[in-house]
Amino acid sequence: MIWKERGVKMKKTQKPRKNRKTGAVIVILLGLLCAVSTVRSCGTKRVAIQGKVDDVVYVGQGSYDPANDGKIVIVCGELKVLEPAYDDELGLTIYAPRAMRSAKKMKLKKWNLPATEENMEWNSDLGVGGMEIFQGAADVGDYHLSEEFIEQLMLGREYEFDEETLSEAGLAILTDRKYRGEKFIGTQRMGREIFEEGDRRYQYSVPYQSDGDMVTVIGIQEQGTLTYVKGATPNMLSGELDKKTALKKSGMSSGGVSIFRVVLTILLLSTGIRMLLKKRDQKEDGSGL
Repeated sequence: MIWKERGVKMKKTQKPRKNRKTGAVIVILLGLLCAVSTVRSCGTKRVAIQGKVDDVVYVGQGSYDPANDGKIVIVCGELKVLEPAYDDELGLTIYAPRAMRSAKKMKLKKWNLPATEENMEWNSDLGVGGMEIFQGAADVGDYHLSEEFIEQLMLGREYEFDEETLSEAGLAILTDRKYRGEKFIGTQRMGREIFEEGDRRYQYSVPYQSDGDMVTVIGIQEQGTLTYVKGATPNMLSGELDKKTALKKSGMSSGGVSIFRVVLTILLLSTGIRMLLKKRDQKEDGSGL
């Protein structure tokens, strides 16, 4: 096609469609390389973890044995919270070895209207005074849990306070009807449904296991203390478990697969295949000529 503009000939050129095919092949090759890398990485990780698994000592409800120092051990016993987590800002004691406080901050949708339920929105608050982690101390059976071990405890159970405890701290239980009756903690003023912009409401999450529960923990024995071992997630499980079950539930019995790599591999391969199919369809209907 020839265009003339101010005496100058301009020719419209089309990019060769071969570039699309080349691009598709490159994308597919990248996907295959990613797949190979994922498999090799998984195998390497599996070998490394298998070496750890073979050396794991099952103690169960047994007592401390100096011969196991430096080894990965599986211990069963009663969870004893020696020092509960404490929120010194709000003055609340949480009877768990670890707790996370999350917060939502209130903002008025329209600043010149009153703080009614329709005119308020609650947004996650990650700043100072918002989300915080609190730790205490705990034992399992004859073993003490190190600070590092407690730092890795999985959280997920919502902690519930009794109204008397909250009242002593000047707080109250709040119910949000918009969130299907979800419970929060706020000031007593907020409990009377009197809100001001910037108000915070809180929730606490703690480990699934409570004080006095029978649990199984996996860690490295250092005299009478258990420290965290990389790869054990979660590192504390409910009930008295045997070695095989404990290793499986903690993720120690397999190498695992990187979800990101799997998704990337699928994305690259599917994109490349789509590009090739599109090129083929264009040739069949004559548009590729």
